[in-house]
Amino acid sequence: MTRYHAAIVVALQPFWMAGAAAQPSMFWFNDPVDPDETVVVTGADLDQVTSATVARIGDEGPTLDAGREATVPMLQANPLSLKFVIPKEFTPGIYRFTLTYAQGALSARVNLPTIYWAQGNLGEAVSPGGWLQIFGRNIVREASRAQLLMLPDGGNAPPSKAVLTKGDLWRGAFRIPDQLSPGRYRLRLSNGDGGDGEWVDAGSIAVQVAQPEAAHSFDVRAYGANGDGRFDCTRAVRAAIEAASQAGGGTVYFPRGRYLISDMIVIPPHVRIQGERIDLVNLVWPDLTNLPVALIQGTSRFSIEDVTIYASNHPHIISGGFQFRDTPAPDASDIAIRRVRIRGSAFRGLMDPEATVQRMNDFHRNYPDATPDTIRLSGNRIEVSDCDILGSGHSLRLFKATNAVVSGNVLNNGRYGTYSIVGSHQVIFENNTVTSADLQGTGGGITTLSKWVSASENIFVGGNTFKAIYGWDREAMTTDGPGGYYFGHAETTSPDRLSLLDTPNPYPAARDWTGAAVMVVNGRGAGQYARVTAFDSKPPNLSIMLDRKLEVGLDRTSEITVTQAQQNYLIIDNSFEDTGVAAQAYGTAIGHVIAGNRSNRTSGFAAFGLSYEHFQPSWRIQILDNHILEGNVYRAGPERTVFSNEASILVQANQTATTAGRPPMVQAVIVRGNRLDQDAHIEIKGFAAASPGVRDVVVEENTIGPSRVGMTVDRGVAWSLSRRNVEERRILK
Repeated sequence: MTRYHAAIVVALQPFWMAGAAAQPSMFWFNDPVDPDETVVVTGADLDQVTSATVARIGDEGPTLDAGREATVPMLQANPLSLKFVIPKEFTPGIYRFTLTYAQGALSARVNLPTIYWAQGNLGEAVSPGGWLQIFGRNIVREASRAQLLMLPDGGNAPPSKAVLTKGDLWRGAFRIPDQLSPGRYRLRLSNGDGGDGEWVDAGSIAVQVAQPEAAHSFDVRAYGANGDGRFDCTRAVRAAIEAASQAGGGTVYFPRGRYLISDMIVIPPHVRIQGERIDLVNLVWPDLTNLPVALIQGTSRFSIEDVTIYASNHPHIISGGFQFRDTPAPDASDIAIRRVRIRGSAFRGLMDPEATVQRMNDFHRNYPDATPDTIRLSGNRIEVSDCDILGSGHSLRLFKATNAVVSGNVLNNGRYGTYSIVGSHQVIFENNTVTSADLQGTGGGITTLSKWVSASENIFVGGNTFKAIYGWDREAMTTDGPGGYYFGHAETTSPDRLSLLDTPNPYPAARDWTGAAVMVVNGRGAGQYARVTAFDSKPPNLSIMLDRKLEVGLDRTSEITVTQAQQNYLIIDNSFEDTGVAAQAYGTAIGHVIAGNRSNRTSGFAAFGLSYEHFQPSWRIQILDNHILEGNVYRAGPERTVFSNEASILVQANQTATTAGRPPMVQAVIVRGNRLDQDAHIEIKGFAAASPGVRDVVVEENTIGPSRVGMTVDRGVAWSLSRRNVEERRILK
């Protein structure tokens, strides 16, 4: 679960206690920020703040830099937010700000590490000599000084230091010392700025020795396989796999050859399929008439390495972690697909149009998403690395995966195909190439599109290339998940319980409310966020339990939305070319960062709040330092009726209620430091002036080249701030 480590120093009585006086509260503020950049603070009763000061914290100790504390003007102060600018004469670093009001003060530090999650080479654990990555904001600011200490739980053993191997604002990768003793360790992180007081807790991690793989090897030739590409090796391969399973696990080895297989292969736990080399070993399936569930299927603790797979009319090709359809197998874990090439095409050969249509109709009938998955995996500790994947439909589907690594692959989407990360947690998706091998293939993204999913969070999408995507909406990286559970009034009955005063959605987005997002969108306490831990559905006492106490309790003026959570997506340093939208938050979103990406002939970057079968807000989104090169696009972007348009950075609320007093859909968005070379613009659209759909947007330090639109902010946007943007000439329409 996300932990926002803002060091808020204030003594407040909870609002739910009778007679408590309302005082300013702080819910969130943005960072990273540098000198002469804006900080947005969201909270409650912030209009009572009378002054603000900022001080830079020294890098050699706990003291402030001498002469570096300043009173700063408060910009656009109102009950729900205020803004101020870090003094431009300050040097980059960590800053403490203080907001003073009649009864006291609020204080917090900007540019401290904010930890989203930590992930090790063993998932929730690491091995001696293994790797640990920490994700969030301001993780490594000064690499030469950044440190991660590992403090043993209990005892008096001295702390150990993990070695930083690479790091930036959004993550730090560390190597665990080789001789570190097994046990549990608390993590303390310094991002390299500040002194001793700027270390933060980064959770804890178990250190354990990785389990060795079974040493037994079973050569398929010893069981009758000959690898000539003509003899059916199905029985021989199954016999080798059974022998490995009976031995308690082992490697089923395929030496150089072409192995014809005519039915599904099931891999038991602790069995590894190992080829001599990816270019020397082919597993070949003919054109199947009666399709099995998958060509290769396993439930847990198996791997496939160094083989090429060929298939014609095929079902799912590799399926791991499922016991039936989309039902994950209990305790599925430790599934690895490494250095595997797949070439699957149900449309291979000289097919006439009628046969092609028939095969497409068969797919529509047999598969919920109209097409099979090339690789589909579920469970804990999932790896897909250095693979080259092409199938007749979806290239990759992760469903309820945790601690997954998808790295160094080529993902080719087939007909109507996508890649998708569904209801997953703690996923590293990096250094992949995503494209479509069919003109009807599209991109994909991160979704909650399942009745069995209540949340998706902590996803890193970094260093990937998305290109040549022409089918459907052409979305390279989007988020999706229509529907919700509840939208209406609520009031606090105890610090972590809300009573629901209206009727829940009769057709909820998912069966289980546990883990869903609770976002206070209007009235008392607006701007707060929590997660559902329990739902009491017995009228008249409809209520939900929360995973945290609300800083400000709710009353009957308060409105909340309960939706499938989508939280903490880091979309960093990717390249997008010839796609529709490059990257967007579509619907429910909180804490996402889209930073350092390059776009060429795409529709750009976006954050949408939606009435997407439910009220779905987009909060606390930062769109930073992206570069749009060529902005001319064709049949891409949100305006489908326009064939050719400009790219954009777009913040938009699809507000449907235009009467006064309706809640905004988009709040607290930072658009900073982006470079738009040509035929691209920045657009903030809230639609309804009487009831603004967007509030508290900062647009600063962006450079916009020649454009027909430039920068626009419509009347449906409240409390927006534009600073230090550069706009070149406007192209006449």
